[in-house]
Formats: sequence, structure tokens, C-alpha cells
Amino acid sequence: MNFPVNERKATDAIARLIERSGKDVDYLRVVKLIYLADRESILKRGIPIVGGKYFSMWMGPVISEVMDFVKQRNAPHWKEVISPLHGNALNLVGGTHYDSLTSSEIEILDFIVERFSALSTEDLVEWCHENCPEYEKVAPKGRKPIAIETMLKAERKRPETIAKLVARARELTELNAILA
Repeated sequence: MNFPVNERKATDAIARLIERSGKDVDYLRVVKLIYLADRESILKRGIPIVGGKYFSMWMGPVISEVMDFVKQRNAPHWKEVISPLHGNALNLVGGTHYDSLTSSEIEILDFIVERFSALSTEDLVEWCHENCPEYEKVAPKGRKPIAIETMLKAERKRPETIAKLVARARELTELNAILA
């Protein structure tokens, strides 16, 4: 079970990562950083920043919807804020306000950028392979789902904490289905 994706937060969170990382931010780097920010948020606050479907892929763990947003530019306000891919680079094209993000979410995003700023994208990929115990190696074109239960168990969270977060994710998913 995973939390539903929040498309508006995805745009704001990616924009924040790009702003704090500088110009011409590698797409793969952004995908890793947003995964790590969501992971950090789940482990610390019990909820993600962006949410969505997490997968183990050849180059490490990812949020599937974020990869789609980058390629299709179809998240709310994406086209007004984030450039199309130029090669593998993303940039900001418009003003950012981060209206959908809380101060604790911005702190997590900034912490993640700072924590990994000294690593190249390739080193960041390797770091994820070695330090995200929920990640499973897959074939070059393969992918394997990562449930939040797996992430939480890998970080030795208590069974009652895991059950509570899974129930919260299920409730939010059902609520989103009703409101859609």
C-alpha cells in the first residue's frame, strides 16, 4: 500500500529541489532526490511529501508519477514553473511560491539537497542502491513495486506504527477515489 500522489505538491517539491540544486539539474538526480525526500518524510512524519507509486528500477528507487510528470509535463502548474527536459537537464522557467508545501516539507527538501550536494548523480544512484534497504536490484528495463510497509520494515519501525501508516494510506486512497 502507498499514499496517493499529490500532483500539486509534486510540482512545488520538484521546483524546490531544482531551485536549491542550481541550474541544469540532471533529471535522474531530481528523481532520486524526490524519492529520498518522500522516504525521509515518511520515516520522520508518517506521511510523504509527494506520495505515489514507488518502484525499484535499474538506476535505483523512484516515484513513478514523478517520472511521468517530468516526461509529460502534466502535473498542475508544471509547464509554468519547470522547463521541458533539455537533454537530461531540468530548470525553473517561472516564479515559485511553494504554496502547497508546509514548512516541515520545505525543511526536508532543503535537507535532502544539502545532504547529497557533494555527490555526483552517479554517486547518488550508488548511494541509493547501498543505503535504501527497500530497494531491490532489477534488470535494466525492469521494475518492482516498493510498498511503504517494506520501507518501514527495512528501517525497523514497530509493527503497530506500520499498521497505522498503512491504514492512513488506505484511507487517503479511498478518499481520493471518492472525490475524483
